[in-house]
Order: sequence, then C-alpha cells, then structure tokens
Amino acid sequence: MTWKITAILALLIVSGAGIAQAEPSTVEVPFDSHGQSCWYDELKIEYHCTWQGVVEKFTIEDLKEFKDVLSNERYDQEIERLNQEALAEIAIEQAKLTPDEKIIQAIELKLNRGVATATDSVLMNMLKELNTCRQGMDKRTSHIQTAREFEISDFQLWSVNNVKYEGRLGDLAKSIEECRGQTYVFDASVGYQNFVFGGKQYSLADKFTSDIQAIPYDKWTATNDGINSSLICDSNAHSQQYKKQFGCVMLYDGLDAEEIKRQNEIRFGTDGKIEYKSKVLTDYMDFLNNYGNKQATVEDKKIQEEIAIPIANAWKDDNNFYQNHLED
Repeated sequence: MTWKITAILALLIVSGAGIAQAEPSTVEVPFDSHGQSCWYDELKIEYHCTWQGVVEKFTIEDLKEFKDVLSNERYDQEIERLNQEALAEIAIEQAKLTPDEKIIQAIELKLNRGVATATDSVLMNMLKELNTCRQGMDKRTSHIQTAREFEISDFQLWSVNNVKYEGRLGDLAKSIEECRGQTYVFDASVGYQNFVFGGKQYSLADKFTSDIQAIPYDKWTATNDGINSSLICDSNAHSQQYKKQFGCVMLYDGLDAEEIKRQNEIRFGTDGKIEYKSKVLTDYMDFLNNYGNKQATVEDKKIQEEIAIPIANAWKDDNNFYQNHLED
C-alpha cells in the first residue's frame, strides 16, 4: 500500500515570522492498514508516522502448511495451544449470551442435526419473539392490582399437538394466558380510571356529598341509655306479636298503623258510618224512598192510569200494525 505524505523538514524563524518548509514523500507500507497517525518532534526535528495493520489470525490450517518444517512435538504443542485459544474464545462468546440465547443456540444445533422435537421448535420460536405484559401499571388497574411486569411471547402458533408444556415453555404458556386474562381485567376496571389517589384514601362521600355527614357522629359517640331496637324489629326470628309488644313500628304494605288510621279517616270520616259513592245504589235508594216501598191504593192506580192513557193513545197512532188491524 502506497501512502503520500508531507514531511516537515525544518522550522526557521525569520524576522519574527515563522516559515515552515516541507517536501512530499511517498512511503510503501508492506501490509493492509486501517489507520494512520503522524506526529512531529520539535526537539529532534523528526516526523514520525504509524500505520495500523490488521493482524490475521493464525489458524490450524495455517499451521498445517508448516508441518513439514516443525517437529512432531512442536506441532502437537501448537495444535494444543490453538485449540485452547479457540475454546477460550468460545467460552467468552458463551458468557455474553443470555440463558434464553443459549437455549436458542442449542436448539438450532439440534435442528441442524435433525434431532429437534416439536417442543424444541415451539420453544425456540417463542424465545425469539419475547415481549412483556404489565398489570397494575395503568390508570385503571393500578388501584386494584400490584404493579408487575412479566415476560410473554408474541409467537402465536404455540398451541399445537405433541408439545409438552413444561419448564421454560410451560412458564411462557401460562404467562400468555395470564396476559390474555389481564386484558379482561383492564376492560372491567374502567370504573377505576378516574379515581384520584394520593396521600389519602379515595372516598365517594367526599367527592359527591362532602357537605353530608356519613353517620350521625354525635349520636354514635354520645353516652345514653337508648336501645338499638333494630336487632329485634328488623329480625325475622321474632313474631309480629312480640315485636308489637316490644314497641316496634309495625308495617302493613309499607305503612305503619298511624298512617293507615290517617288514610282511613280521610276516606271514611270519624263518625263511624260507612260512606260509599255509587250511582246505581243512589238511584235504587231514591226509588225505595219515593215509590218502591209504598203500598199502592185505588187512588194511586187511578193516577197512574191517567198518566198511561195519553201514552197508550200516542203509541196506537204511531203503530201501523195496530191501525191496519182496526181497519180490518
């Protein structure tokens, strides 16, 4: 490789001005290089340059070319040294791999040899598409779940026959199902999305009825000889008679005795008479009072006859059948 550089030969000071003199120089570098650095030594007035080459790795194949000029002992020593270096490099590379990457590498070797199973193939594909699922880390579920992130796989074709779901594969399968269930938890937790959490516990009473006391605090903290009658009055273990004797408010169709009495007084009055409102009964009672309960006399019959005669005559005049009968 040929490089053309400019070498500074001298530095002269003339009239207080620095004048640098230089001349070009071509250097043949006997190897491939990937970098160059140069520096100037002002004391020795020397210009130094360094080219960085690529060190080619000496392999066993390279060693075989020198087998004829090396003793067997020397050759075996070099072979052993190269093998140890190769194993050391493999160990270094293996140390850089994660446990999952090591599993993938081992399964790929089994696939190359044709001895991998369906379980191996599914596990390898699941490990290649790892992802994470979260719970309790959003505005909805953070109020009801502990914050947690767990590992799943985005590989979809894992539920197949002839696969043993155990070990690492079993753990991933369970995590996928758990993450699927987490989506339902997220959807069902929409009611918690707007909860305000902080230094104090969230309270619906504080949000919507801040001016209303949750319980009668003064009553519950006061010292008195009152009896909590709800244990008897609200219990189905005691008879109605016992509750009445105890002083419980008896309800009938949702109304207590006082309310029933008030409504009855409005409807029926307080004179003890039963009142009713019926047109049929009213007409019947009027008939009985004015006519139906009287014994008809000869005079009554004469009066009714006189009333009936003009009605009968009008009927005869209007009845054609009767008029024809008279003519015949």
